[in-house]
Amino acid sequence: MSLTLDIKYAARLLSKKPSFTALTVAIVAVGLGLTLYTFSLLNSLLFSPLSFADNKPIFAVEGFYDHTHLSRRPLMAFDAYNLQQNNAIFEEMGFYQEGTTFVGGPDEGLRKFNSSYVTANMFTFTDIQPILGRVLQEEDHFEGAEAVLVLGFDMWQNYFNGDPNIIDQIVPIDGADPARVVGVMPEGFGFPAIAQMWQPLSQDVVAPTQRNYGWVYGFAKLKDGVSLSQAEVSLNEKSREIAASLTDDFNWLIPDNNLYFSIEPIKKANITQYYGMFIALFIVVFLILLLACINVGNLLLARVNERIKEVAIRVALGVPRKRLVLQMLWESIFICLLGGFLAILLAGWGLDITNHVFDSAYEVDNLKPFWWVVALDSDALVALAIAIIAMVLITGFIPAWKSLNGDFNSVLRDGTRGALGKKAANVSRVLVISEILLSCVVLVMATILLVSSYSAGNADYGVNTSKRLTAQIQLSPSDFPVRWDTEFEFEDRQIRTKFYYDLKTELENNQNVEAAIYMSQLPGTGGGTSYFEIEGQKAEVLNENPYSNNEAVSSGSWHALDMQIVQGRDFDYRDVGLEVDSIIINESIARDFFPDGDAIGQRVRRAREEDYEGGWSTIVGVVSDSFHGTTMDFSSASYNSYHPMDNWGPFSIMMAMHYRGTQAEAQQILFDTVNKVNPNVGVFHVQSYDALIKKPMILISAVSKIFLLCGVVAAFLAASGIYAVAANSVQQRTQEIGVRRALGSSDGKILSLFMTQASWQLLLGIACGVGISIWLLSLMAQTMIFSQSSYLIAMLGMPSLIICMVLLATYIPTRRVVQMEPSDALHYN
Repeated sequence: MSLTLDIKYAARLLSKKPSFTALTVAIVAVGLGLTLYTFSLLNSLLFSPLSFADNKPIFAVEGFYDHTHLSRRPLMAFDAYNLQQNNAIFEEMGFYQEGTTFVGGPDEGLRKFNSSYVTANMFTFTDIQPILGRVLQEEDHFEGAEAVLVLGFDMWQNYFNGDPNIIDQIVPIDGADPARVVGVMPEGFGFPAIAQMWQPLSQDVVAPTQRNYGWVYGFAKLKDGVSLSQAEVSLNEKSREIAASLTDDFNWLIPDNNLYFSIEPIKKANITQYYGMFIALFIVVFLILLLACINVGNLLLARVNERIKEVAIRVALGVPRKRLVLQMLWESIFICLLGGFLAILLAGWGLDITNHVFDSAYEVDNLKPFWWVVALDSDALVALAIAIIAMVLITGFIPAWKSLNGDFNSVLRDGTRGALGKKAANVSRVLVISEILLSCVVLVMATILLVSSYSAGNADYGVNTSKRLTAQIQLSPSDFPVRWDTEFEFEDRQIRTKFYYDLKTELENNQNVEAAIYMSQLPGTGGGTSYFEIEGQKAEVLNENPYSNNEAVSSGSWHALDMQIVQGRDFDYRDVGLEVDSIIINESIARDFFPDGDAIGQRVRRAREEDYEGGWSTIVGVVSDSFHGTTMDFSSASYNSYHPMDNWGPFSIMMAMHYRGTQAEAQQILFDTVNKVNPNVGVFHVQSYDALIKKPMILISAVSKIFLLCGVVAAFLAASGIYAVAANSVQQRTQEIGVRRALGSSDGKILSLFMTQASWQLLLGIACGVGISIWLLSLMAQTMIFSQSSYLIAMLGMPSLIICMVLLATYIPTRRVVQMEPSDALHYN
């Protein structure tokens, strides 16, 4: 009976003040909603291990992440095979290569799909059965075996129109070679990550008998009883064994630290470069939740101050203190449960938007890992339940503790709220410092990531992106066959190169096309650097050599991006030939390494070629600066070197086209012109140059928006929370202020006293907050670069904002109390 009465009593109290109830519920909903959304996002992308029916986590076994090229490193197939055959840590292990396959023939045109070349045991490894046909088998790897492929569900539905008779059909792949369709996998399956179709690895990669230049990535499950740390120790030992056995021809395979193999949860391996950012986001959102708890606790504490006389009377009448605690907990329970329900709605709405953003972002290239479908799952709901329980305890305990540790005799005797006791004063100080600390961390982190990502997305990459269309051009092996005989290989390259220049000429003859350029990776994309050596200036240690990004480029094309040759000449007929190796460097290299202006005619080569004779490239020109990669990546380069694409004759290359008119008209011109020159050539990933540049920033931009939301929420919670805590603290000291004024203290001295105390709290809170922010940024800085302006704005602007909030929050309520008559202050209740 008493429980029912307590619940009704708590509900009645909350209903009497709807504005107070709405505010506290809103704070709880926002805090829990952000936490639930972020937990669900990170759980789907990172925290929950990828597993299938047996629930065993799947790990990626490969080389250590290459931060200089922002890419994962594969293993030499020979070493991966030996690891698979001779180890005591893996229950099962398989290999794969990621690539693209072009399906279609002359009549229907080429379509590009992400293909995974896998070992046949991949399908038994996942224990996912096909919905039609069969999976790959061991004999499919054998030399001379019929070419076969397994289709993904989306490919079957969209390209083959869900044909139920697809099994055993022969389809042309890569524009020429036929392959038999043997199976179709179920919807949503794309293991190892982005597969739209699966083909068997060749026999010399699956089971090599000697070292060759086949490279693979591994996937594995650990044996029962083997931990991740134990697996790391074992792989490190095997790395040292391989390092000791390598011949001179392969001594470059293992880095100086002798760590060749790495093992990571496969989800983490896919987003290694963003790992620090995700961990920082999780910590920031947790701090937001703490901030919300403190604010709600403080609001409920303010309620206790209003009801302190009622509480004193009930204690005097013999009401058990436990019952009072339960009544106050019921208020917190109501608020947190209602806030939790709203949090589920908010988080679900946010996750729906996130799925839409992911789908839109990867619509062009289909590079979204198959597990990137975020939703509220059982883990998230359990986390929400734990958060609600913790919030109830935190927000309910503070006012309950305050109400049962007050000076009830003073309240009953004087009819006032009593002076602020030492313990209560300490609690108020801790609350203010906590608000300042947490607000500082969240606002600093949000500002740095937001400003850096905005700067990266709008950086000057040294090219004009306005009215530029970009695309990937893919040649068909059926029209451009390869003769591997040395006598004809260069001739075949020239045939491929001729197509590109024919297409370029045809495009530029159109009155709505200004110019076109081909480049292996366009400025603002790509990234990745290699050390180079200047003839006569060799460094003793490899990493003491300068480094640059290297790209292939078409001749006579720089103006398409508003780049210019500033010294020397462009590539021309003199740079074509097997024995010719010319290079163009950018202004930064010429300025920093050839300060006398004598770069033309000098020779450079990749530093890793020092063990071989030759390999030198002669500098024939200097081009204006551009920037490859994004300004937030370590792999990005302001030093760039360019080689003529003519001697390479690539099967696939990026292009940019400067056009007049609309983008839609430019796209149609491109498609029509390609069809006119060669209808079997594929045109993929067509988009504006601005969209291309923003592509690498998709995930960072999305997380930056979450940080922005966190920052806005933190600013609101900080402003309201700090004011509420400060006002409540000043209110509790109303009698003290009245006594001081009665004894002759001036208003200025009282204001100065309170402002000084607030300043000490500010100093401590901001110092701790900045320290924690620097630590979190160090986590993110291992894989990301932040703009200097973001540090300046965050480290100066955000603390300044908090200082203003705290001083105002202290000044306004203190000024209000100081203006009261001393007699009123002494009897304030």
